[in-house]
Amino acid sequence: MENIESKILKKYDTAIWNSLNLINSNRARNLSIIFVIINLLLIITDFFNYKRGLWHLNYGYILLFYTHIIYFFAISFLILYYLVNNNNQDLYSQKYFSLVFSFFVLNFNAYISGWVDQMIHNQITVYTIGCFLIAFAFYFERKYIIILYLQSYCCFIWYLTIAQKNGQILQGNYINSFIILILSIFISFTISKLMKNDYMYKHKLEELVKTRSDDLIIQQQAINRLQKLNLVGELSAGIAHEIRNPMTSVRGFLQLLGNKDYNKKDKEYFDLMIDEIDRANSIIKDFLGFSKDKKVNLEDKDLNHIILRLIPLLDTNVSYKIVTNLGLIPKIPLDEKEICQVILNLANNGCESMPSGGCLTIRTYKLIDKVILEIQDQGQGIKPEILEKIGTPFFTTKENGTGLGLAVCSSIIDQHNAKLDIVSTSNGSNFRVIFNAEL
Repeated sequence: MENIESKILKKYDTAIWNSLNLINSNRARNLSIIFVIINLLLIITDFFNYKRGLWHLNYGYILLFYTHIIYFFAISFLILYYLVNNNNQDLYSQKYFSLVFSFFVLNFNAYISGWVDQMIHNQITVYTIGCFLIAFAFYFERKYIIILYLQSYCCFIWYLTIAQKNGQILQGNYINSFIILILSIFISFTISKLMKNDYMYKHKLEELVKTRSDDLIIQQQAINRLQKLNLVGELSAGIAHEIRNPMTSVRGFLQLLGNKDYNKKDKEYFDLMIDEIDRANSIIKDFLGFSKDKKVNLEDKDLNHIILRLIPLLDTNVSYKIVTNLGLIPKIPLDEKEICQVILNLANNGCESMPSGGCLTIRTYKLIDKVILEIQDQGQGIKPEILEKIGTPFFTTKENGTGLGLAVCSSIIDQHNAKLDIVSTSNGSNFRVIFNAEL
């Protein structure tokens, strides 16, 4: 379970931190502007302290004035850097702009509280405000949080130890600053983790919606295809038998009349009509392949044996050669007649795609719990826009095709609870029929 969660976090980690770094960068910019305004007001306050004579009473007020001046110019420099790089700000700048800002604020506040304030009123208020501000305002990775707070705390303790001469105040500030450090790190860890989880959920939700949308599109396409197949099945079941009977009679009489002596001069026309009737009869036969009432008789058969019996029916053209690579596979539930039709159809299509010659490869193999039948040709391949329509009834690219051959094959494959997978490139097409093997 932990391994799965770590993989999910790793997958979304970069995208999540890119989003959080953008938030950090914008907040650092806004806080920089606020700090500039606050420091201007504090410089004015320092001027009034000078008028009141406080600079002569306590050297800390003089240090405080110079501190506010440095703070003002340093923050102004950060704002200038942001404005210059705003138009072409990359992810790297977004990440480190907020880190540099936090580093400067924590360390400068540590100096003010640990050194300057100890000369005036012995308080650590400024450092406390800085720690909690960074904890609540920014979302950093844990390693950066630890580095930022620990190094600023070390600086603060060093300044405090040198500046504070009162042992009781020093001990109290040690304890208070340590509590502030622990609370700040805890708050920063908690808020950063909550924001990261929130963004991770958002990214997972977006991907989940996209996945579900893709699934719905695929399901809708499958439903549309099944509706077409169902329509063809209803048509075939209703009219195919009624049409075949009179056509058989017409074909018989044409044969009889064509053999008469007085019709010999028109024999080629009689043969042409018979060929057209045979073609129409072939279309009707394909129609019957879609009949929803058609039953498939599944028996355990050796697919390799079926292929070997069909090879002589295919190897009739010297322009191409047929290669078989039949692996060791178990017997699987098949309707032999139906599977013969699938193999012959796919093989003939492969041969027709190689009018100039080539090699048709028929292979079988077992892959885990699947038995794979592959029929691969070396034709010109199938265009992507055509590949999407493969198996759709009446869709064909052949001049004399019916558009039912692959549709019938798809129907037979579905009835065998198998899957047809087609991969086509400019070097040929690979038709894979994936059967479930018995365990």
